Amino acid sequence: MKLWHLWRKSKPLNFYDSAKRYSFNLKSQIVKLVICLASITLVMPGDVSRFKTKTLASSSPQLLITEIDRIAADITVEILGIESLGSGIILNRQGDTYTVVTNQHVLRTAKSPYRIKTSDGSIHPAIVVPTVISTKYDLALLQFYQPDKSYQAATIGRSSSLMVGESIFAAGFPSQEKEDNVSKGDRRNKNREKPVLKTGRVTVILDQALEEGYQIGYTNDVKKGMSGGPLLNIRGEVIGINGKHAYPLWDAPDFYEDGSQPCPPLQELITRSSLAIPIEKIVELTPKLVFSPRAIDDNRSVIRLDSDRKSGTAELIDKMQVEVEARKNCEEVPNESQLIRP
Repeated sequence: MKLWHLWRKSKPLNFYDSAKRYSFNLKSQIVKLVICLASITLVMPGDVSRFKTKTLASSSPQLLITEIDRIAADITVEILGIESLGSGIILNRQGDTYTVVTNQHVLRTAKSPYRIKTSDGSIHPAIVVPTVISTKYDLALLQFYQPDKSYQAATIGRSSSLMVGESIFAAGFPSQEKEDNVSKGDRRNKNREKPVLKTGRVTVILDQALEEGYQIGYTNDVKKGMSGGPLLNIRGEVIGINGKHAYPLWDAPDFYEDGSQPCPPLQELITRSSLAIPIEKIVELTPKLVFSPRAIDDNRSVIRLDSDRKSGTAELIDKMQVEVEARKNCEEVPNESQLIRP
């Protein structure tokens, strides 16, 4: 009898405890669901851009090139005088005014007035913006006004994060390119509706800039007319401005900004590299310009190099890095097979 009374007393208590525990667990799951939904709504536009940027860097090689090609087509413009003069990059938009950067030597090939041809084929009158960068570097700024259309401005990266051997992309409008030299990938662009995209790798990042600001060397086969176009990293960020192609017609040594010269082994590497001016030169000297935010990830170059190594290019990357260190130390690299050709 005592056992029966004990069972009856204990049964409601166990049922109540179970219901209480179930209610608590249900509330806990609801709270977790609310927190999860709230965290999704807290993703800001800048975060979305950052997520998309990371996805771009982790894409397959072909998808990566396709996406970089699209980005380059949006931000690269053609600089015109009476005829085509070179290429440029839309740096920013403030209201209905767009600022474009190109090379100073592009503008020197013809007198004003200048015009800018955008990605939709429209041609806009442009004015030169007086700035200190034009007196110090081979750079010039132009502006055009367009209240009725919207154009994409470049996302600015950092050349300081580049590594020798890293994949790099150069875009622009070649002025005269023989049909025999136009690859299948470039042939569709010969009508000049889109810029040509040249792939390659970083060959050297000079410890100090050459005259006119040139400091980044790369293997991309940059042609005449691509001067002023963007040099992009694997995230589609502009990290430099194309300005010089490899093996210039004049056989003259380069000089650093302080008047000194690179040693012969390093000079040889510079001569067979295309050259760009780091984007930081513009950012530093034009503080009033508002640039598109970049995704900050200091490890992006290392991550991409690791990916390259896994894809079978480890030997090439190692060779490039060994060569540049030797040449920076003024050591000859006598073995012809060790040279990195564009």
